Amino acid sequence: MLNGIISVLVVFIILGVGFYFTKKKHWPENANKVFSTTVIRIAAPALAVVSIENRFTPALLKASVLNLAAIAASLFVLYGAGCILAKLLKLPYKKKAVFKVTFAFNNTMFIGLPINQIIFGHDGLPYLFTFYLVTIVLFWSLGAYTLSKASESESTAFSIKKVFSPGLIGVMIGCLLAGFQWKLPLILETSLTYLGDICVPLSLLVIGSNLAKSLSGSKNFQRITMDQIIVMLGKFIIHPLIIWGIFTLLQVSALPLKVFILTASLPCHAQTAIMAEYYDLEGKYASNLVSLSTLISLITIPIYASILL
Repeated sequence: MLNGIISVLVVFIILGVGFYFTKKKHWPENANKVFSTTVIRIAAPALAVVSIENRFTPALLKASVLNLAAIAASLFVLYGAGCILAKLLKLPYKKKAVFKVTFAFNNTMFIGLPINQIIFGHDGLPYLFTFYLVTIVLFWSLGAYTLSKASESESTAFSIKKVFSPGLIGVMIGCLLAGFQWKLPLILETSLTYLGDICVPLSLLVIGSNLAKSLSGSKNFQRITMDQIIVMLGKFIIHPLIIWGIFTLLQVSALPLKVFILTASLPCHAQTAIMAEYYDLEGKYASNLVSLSTLISLITIPIYASILL
């Protein structure tokens, strides 16, 4: 219990640094962009490679196939539920697409990575990347297709190339190394380890910065609508319960189950807001959902961490 509290406090202290520097305008306007690019294109892929290479075995990779299928099933269930709820709520056509995607997908990497690493340590990372692998493939395929289909612009057509992000490529390389039990040259592995080590602090700094920007526009949250409440219930209650139910039936327990439940309880996928803006689909609505869920996660993360630990 004490370790869980300390872990959450560490998260919030680093978040607070990013929050403070943004609020006081102590770093350049493009700092978030630089940090985000560094995490997505360099640090996260490097961390994925060394974490999976060092902690997965061929036997564990084979066992992960069942975990991948179970996580994918949970996301398909959520997506289907989102389609039904969007119809029942009688949302406008463009808003329906954003609702479906935000209801189904959460922030596995940008928030999930630092939170899981601090709370569960390096041993939990292979299971996080298992969850991430499913999320990133389905988000950039099913999620991107849903948004692009609702767009009126033909120039923003969905491309399968977007599925192969640096993070996914890092996961694939790590799985390849682990599957064949290959080891990277020491100089390369050491370099990737150092690069991977900056992933967590940079991620938390960006999240803290985004929270500061969200609170500066807090007037957007004065009137929370029913569809927003339903998305929050999906993020913080429904998905964790689905994951708990599926993996309990599969007799998966201990650390893997804890990582999967915590990861399922994270806020909306941050890229949804960027994608919605790109496809001209209720960008402000998507940003509000991402920001609101991130703010609520400041309460739910300590709760889940204390329960799971």
